[in-house]
Amino acid sequence: MFLVKKWVTPFLLPPGLFVLLLAVVGLWCIRRRSWAGAWLSLIMGGMIWGLSVPPTVDLLVGGLEQEAALPKEIRADVIVMLGGAAYQNVADLSGKGAPGPGTMERMVTAARLYRRLQVPIIVSGGRVYSEADSIALLTKRFLVDLGVPAAHILLEDRSRDTYENALYSKQLCERHGFRKPLMVTSAYHLKRARLSFEKAGLEVTPFPCALTTYPGKVYSWHHWLPSATALAGTSAALHEWLGLMYYRLRY
Repeated sequence: MFLVKKWVTPFLLPPGLFVLLLAVVGLWCIRRRSWAGAWLSLIMGGMIWGLSVPPTVDLLVGGLEQEAALPKEIRADVIVMLGGAAYQNVADLSGKGAPGPGTMERMVTAARLYRRLQVPIIVSGGRVYSEADSIALLTKRFLVDLGVPAAHILLEDRSRDTYENALYSKQLCERHGFRKPLMVTSAYHLKRARLSFEKAGLEVTPFPCALTTYPGKVYSWHHWLPSATALAGTSAALHEWLGLMYYRLRY
């Protein structure tokens, strides 16, 4: 019964539900000998299924994480943490707003590095939209809750994308005399971040967090079932590849 539940549930929820519905439509079209409709439905269902499984996510993310190795020696006089998404205005323990999953992973990594290095943290992230608070300000509140002294947190709250993260972080580093920044970001985002800091003229030591791929990863039957989590991962990876292409052309 347990295995039956694990097989059935993914097809009762999106995106598996859409795969099932398209398969039904495809079979109905075959029965009516509507071959164009059948092919269209089955191909669309197959594409949704293919984009919604972990092996596809790992295939896309693996190329992004190829250079996301942890530095052999961790030395820095400042930690530069790149902000990400956030949930604006939601109720929280110490105020309003909370970091999204990616920002949370970067923030926890930055806090752990602070405990080891005892150097200031530059939190980089401004307001992408006018109605939102800056990611930097929101993240600072959480870092203080995690035990990082407020006096050791510097805010870069003007940036709206990765290149501006690099540009404005460089200005802060120059202003405060930091020469060995350690740049913390998600592993899948590391390529674009490194490229941005190079273009901005700031030499950093990249420090990836939230690695998800590794050599020799083995997949079981349940990894081939469609899931919303995998589809979101595929979307994030494709967004990163497109962003990387744009940054290479733009900068």
